[in-house]
Amino acid sequence: MITKNRSYGTSILRSGWFFGIFAFGLALLVSARTAESHPHAWVDITVQVIFDPAGDVAGLREHWLLDEFYTVFALESMGAGDAGPTQAAIDDLMKNNMKSLAEYDYFTQVEQAGKPIAFGPITKMASQLKNGRLLMSFMLPFKQAVNLSDGPLDYRIFDPTYYIEVLHAQQDDAIQLQGAPVGCNHRLTAPRPSLEDIARAARLDQTQSGGDGLGILFSERVEVYCP
Repeated sequence: MITKNRSYGTSILRSGWFFGIFAFGLALLVSARTAESHPHAWVDITVQVIFDPAGDVAGLREHWLLDEFYTVFALESMGAGDAGPTQAAIDDLMKNNMKSLAEYDYFTQVEQAGKPIAFGPITKMASQLKNGRLLMSFMLPFKQAVNLSDGPLDYRIFDPTYYIEVLHAQQDDAIQLQGAPVGCNHRLTAPRPSLEDIARAARLDQTQSGGDGLGILFSERVEVYCP
């Protein structure tokens, strides 16, 4: 597994007022800092690549840990008082988020040999607060299981506009292969945006869009392969 390095430009982009776009039709405004540069919200992810009994990849179980600023705003929008939100309210927030993200395939792109893999409806949704941050988990099944003897599976999880930065958590088990045949492994390739791309993102405030082609330049690519 290749260790990622977040120093390619993220630090200079982490200043500014921002608003996260997840729930309520991707229209929640999160105000916390001075409005300069993309991204404006951050998600740390862990992913389990799920293999079926035949040894094929059946889908991805994704865990999204949203940044504390989005979490604070989202909880305030729910009217959570000093006692904090109820679990039912947190679950409702996740359902709204998932409805909003559905048309974007949950920011997930999966391919084999350059061909896109189709998804089924998400299942096993769960949500909780973890150290003051909203954690959302869900299973994203493939419509048809993927046989890795036909070639490696590649996935990326990213916001196409780079409004939201999505990176794997900096922990050894951020990517797990569950139920994989012996010898299967994965490789993470960190993004390598050009200085021009970084400068382009830095020029965009929360009212501007870099288009759907910007986010992939800042996305991590994970290759899953078997012998």
